[in-house]
Amino acid sequence: MMGIVLAIAALLLYANTLGHDYTVDDTTVIKNNKFTTQGIAGLDEIFSSSYRAGFWDRKEGLYRPLSVAMFAIEWSIAPENPFPGHLINVLIYALIAIILLSLLKDLLRDLHPLIPIAVTALWLFHPLHTEVVANIKSRDELLSFLFGILSLSTLFRSICEEKISFVVLSGFYFFLALLAKESSVTWAGVIPLALWCFTKADTKKIIGYSAVYIGIIGVFFVLRIATIGEIAGGYELMLINNSLVGATDITSRFATALLIMGKYLWLFVFPKTLVFDYSYNTIPLAGLSHPGALISAVVLIGGLIYALKELPKRSVASFGILFFFGTVVLVSNIFFLIEATMAERFVFTPSLGLCLLTGFFMNRFLPATGSKQEGITLSDIRNTKLFLPLTLILVLFAGRTISRNADWKNNLTLLQHDVKVSPESARIRYALGSTLLVEEALKAPEGSTERINLLDRSIAELSKGVSILPNYNDAWYHLGIAYKERGDAANAVKAFETARGYKPFTEASRLVSAGVAYGMNKQYDKAISDLKAATQMDPGDADAWNNYGLYLSESGKINESLEALTKSISLKPTFDKAYYNRGNTYAKAGDFRSALKEYGLALSINPVYTDALNNSGNCYVMLQRPDSALSFFERSVQADPGNVKAVMNLAVTLQNLGDTAKAAIYFNKARSMGAGI
Repeated sequence: MMGIVLAIAALLLYANTLGHDYTVDDTTVIKNNKFTTQGIAGLDEIFSSSYRAGFWDRKEGLYRPLSVAMFAIEWSIAPENPFPGHLINVLIYALIAIILLSLLKDLLRDLHPLIPIAVTALWLFHPLHTEVVANIKSRDELLSFLFGILSLSTLFRSICEEKISFVVLSGFYFFLALLAKESSVTWAGVIPLALWCFTKADTKKIIGYSAVYIGIIGVFFVLRIATIGEIAGGYELMLINNSLVGATDITSRFATALLIMGKYLWLFVFPKTLVFDYSYNTIPLAGLSHPGALISAVVLIGGLIYALKELPKRSVASFGILFFFGTVVLVSNIFFLIEATMAERFVFTPSLGLCLLTGFFMNRFLPATGSKQEGITLSDIRNTKLFLPLTLILVLFAGRTISRNADWKNNLTLLQHDVKVSPESARIRYALGSTLLVEEALKAPEGSTERINLLDRSIAELSKGVSILPNYNDAWYHLGIAYKERGDAANAVKAFETARGYKPFTEASRLVSAGVAYGMNKQYDKAISDLKAATQMDPGDADAWNNYGLYLSESGKINESLEALTKSISLKPTFDKAYYNRGNTYAKAGDFRSALKEYGLALSINPVYTDALNNSGNCYVMLQRPDSALSFFERSVQADPGNVKAVMNLAVTLQNLGDTAKAAIYFNKARSMGAGI
């Protein structure tokens, strides 16, 4: 009964995530992953590739096919819809509540019957878990924990019922945990520790059971090596991901790692300030004299000594402490560096050990009740000394969890909140600037005040990001795009040149962006060089060919320009800008009739293409057909009343046709728009 109550509580705690969008790393594993978005057809690639191989070609030492396979199936059912992903995360969390309580009743059968419920509730309500449940991508953490506790629970059932089939099933669950996340290997240490602390199994029997899980790890690593060619690691350690990479000596690296461990413990006790990213420079490097590092060292070493001292007594406290250490060790940065400085998701599993330790001390305030674990009622719980303080803690945890969930609604809500909490994170500044640019500014109408304001905000965030980490290549690149879209060609060029100074551009899209910025800055030779390289790198990129043709035209290379623009159109027959640019090229060559034909093709695709309308009018002026020109200038102004060039052309044409009164109206309008007349 209490398991169902806790499962319902889990559903209620995370119900406000069900309408959320994809956020942060969801794009790399789900939304923009070419294997995931194939749906079921992508399963073969998913199980035979590294974790994010469907998103990038970067070398990566992660093999986690289980969650990605689930995402692919969900995509098949509901493409581009994050709801199934959020729903399944919440349902798994609710299922964990039921299984965890059942397991803890077995493990803690000698304690007061409230303790398994209290430990499960503390773990379930803890705000540190919001990242894992609210971020679909963290399904790997959920599955790892789910199958870890299932493996342990099934093994205990095997011992109780003496059935070998349950050992096999336990091993199967453990293998699924490994397929969910490699760090599940730590459960191979948890299982014998649990057998020692909570059963009467002798050392020989424990070693025998442990051998099963070690064998399964061996099978997993054979599969992993066959698939991605790596036993462990395989990724490039970068300062932006892990601040400890910048440590110049082992002492500061070790001290900072201790400080981070202390932060985990602090967040467990006071989970008020939460942030999705702890990369450079959220946690500056520390020395051994740093108060936080010293306090962490005392607490951690003291806890470890206590746990080892109590281990022969098969103590719950010893198990809780060693569970925490054993499951956090791989992500602690103490013995070796990982790809991240710190993350709340890293203590999703280890926090159970701290909850168990809390439960052990809570038990001291409760009367001895024998081994009764079934039949406890709400009235029984209410009559304990811990009811009010435990209820208060759970209410506070629930409120913080629900409020934190709201931050995860989408990228913008998350980043705008977390940048206030962690203003010195280069990645958060970059991510917010990029989100404002790509997801907001570029979708706003061109020339609108909204677009300009969003671009300015993006530039401010990206500039702060590169001030924190001057060699942040991606941030410089996006800053270049923001300046380019803002029309600031000089600063765009500077940003792109800085970005490629730290890391050469090897993607066609980056060369296109830089080439356009050079062209806007009238550095045509450099524009042509980058754009030509982009067309060679990706011959199927119509946008690269279009811009290549544009700046060939600007530099007077008419025939080469026409060839490039024709290539662009052959790749994308509905590319209105390519027809327009081909029209401009013909106009430069004095072939106004051919230019009009090209503008007409552009307008057949986009009837309100203001520049095509305006230039059609200009061609008719050159052909001495002012009446026809007038019609196009009028259509151009109607399509975009804010186009000062079109307004001026209309005024001049009206004056040349003798309609001076109407011409005066448009001359006045042009003056009010800033025209220098």
